Amino acid sequence: MQNMQAQPHIDKGARRRKRLLSVIVLCFLAWAGTTVVQQEEFFSAKQAQVAALEQKLAVTKAENERLKLEYTRLNDPEYIEQKAKKDQQMIRDGETLFTEPESGD
Repeated sequence: MQNMQAQPHIDKGARRRKRLLSVIVLCFLAWAGTTVVQQEEFFSAKQAQVAALEQKLAVTKAENERLKLEYTRLNDPEYIEQKAKKDQQMIRDGETLFTEPESGD
């Protein structure tokens, strides 16, 4: 008789331990899930940042190439003369400068 009363008491303890273990596992899974979501958001933000920086790098490289070409062209006397005539409206002796009147729109 005493053996039968001890059995339900043991079952209560086992159920309590199972419940406690289930709560602990559930809390761990919730923490792990939120951590994964946060890491995914962080990773997505970093990917967008990398894409923006790669685009900026491509623009900067193109500008660098343009400036290198301009530098090499500036070593050519004919190019310097063309640039002086166009930008500074300079002329050689004996040449006549013709300019278009600005429209008053």
